[in-house]
Amino acid sequence: MSDFLKVFEEKSIDYIQFHFTTILGELKSVEFPANLWDKLKEGTGVDGSSLGFLTTEQSDMRIVPDYETFSILPWNPRVGRFICDLTDNKGDPYPLCPRGILKKVLNNAKLKGYEFHSRPELEWYFVTKEFKPADNGGYMDTLPIDKFQNLRRRITDDMLKMNIGVKTIHHEFGAGQQEVEFIEDNALQQADNVQTAKIITKIRAFYDNLISTYMPKPFEKMAGSGLHLHLYLFKNNVNIFSNGEKGFSEVLKYFVGGIQYHIKEITTLLNPITNSYKRLTHHHEAPVYVSWGVGNRTALLRVPGYEKVSHVEYRAGDGMMNIYLGSAILLAAGLDGIKKKIEPNTPTLKNVDLLTKEERQNLGIERLPKDLKESLDAFEQSSWIKKIFGKVFVKTYVRNKRVELQDFGEAKSKNNEKEWELERYINY
Repeated sequence: MSDFLKVFEEKSIDYIQFHFTTILGELKSVEFPANLWDKLKEGTGVDGSSLGFLTTEQSDMRIVPDYETFSILPWNPRVGRFICDLTDNKGDPYPLCPRGILKKVLNNAKLKGYEFHSRPELEWYFVTKEFKPADNGGYMDTLPIDKFQNLRRRITDDMLKMNIGVKTIHHEFGAGQQEVEFIEDNALQQADNVQTAKIITKIRAFYDNLISTYMPKPFEKMAGSGLHLHLYLFKNNVNIFSNGEKGFSEVLKYFVGGIQYHIKEITTLLNPITNSYKRLTHHHEAPVYVSWGVGNRTALLRVPGYEKVSHVEYRAGDGMMNIYLGSAILLAAGLDGIKKKIEPNTPTLKNVDLLTKEERQNLGIERLPKDLKESLDAFEQSSWIKKIFGKVFVKTYVRNKRVELQDFGEAKSKNNEKEWELERYINY
């Protein structure tokens, strides 16, 4: 362990923030003076019942810093940051800790010889305080149409200072919509990066009197925002999704097959809110059907045709997902496909949205869950999900989401659906 007190002194750091992620994907923090480091370096207690983890009578839990995640907040260099794991009072990993769950799934994969990497593409909107698109720009526009070039550059500077590998950042298709693509890295690092990137965009937007929102479909007639995940699998430092000159391997096919096989029960983690399913509609580059193909941007699972390194892009996810849980479940489903040699349905190069019902049936293509209730029901009923996450996690997650669905239903019955979603999700 580094001599952090010395680092704090050298860098003029006066405060420390411990960041952690709740079961619903919210980033939380607690701050303390840096001179208390020796007393708090092994973690501090938090009230789990106030965070959706526990009942009030069983609410004690701890957040414990991962020393390798230390960085300085660029927008306030007096503050250092550590990302934390959740433990019980005995120091054992807490079963509802999203980061801990991903670490567990990654470790199980490592025991089988696998190393899992990802490359996220994260989309969001800059909107005004009146909830209007903050500009009129379009895909990869430049100044003067794209007036947020400098804001994105400040965001990129912050990401680089916080050790996030940025590949590209640009204006997306929708007015006010942005995208950042990361450089490939191990899945735990990338999950940390996504949470950090989201808080960077929100804070920089806040300082410019804007809102950075990750709602999947904030505007009915404009493009939705996704979180595409490019997935890579290695064994002995070799990409086992590749098959040399022949393109992708049988392993990649089985990995795709596993995700397809489990898709209905895992969708609630990848598209976790009511608004998610307003994005998953026809003709908006968001997949609606359980399909795959090389270079096919209408497919759920795409094998990019323009890159030499074979990998799989999962295209349905959105920025409201808990990235730790989403990464964990995609890996678990894919490895189940490899273990059982699950064949995917027939790949297609055609626009899946334009296929007839008969054509989709001939290809074995089914529809994704149509709403949160359908996906949550499949999640709750899955014995496989309970093996991966545990019964306590499933019960707690479902309980939280049932309350959310009830609140949504009440708002919908009062013709207040849009306002309810905005109030609940805009600042997530």
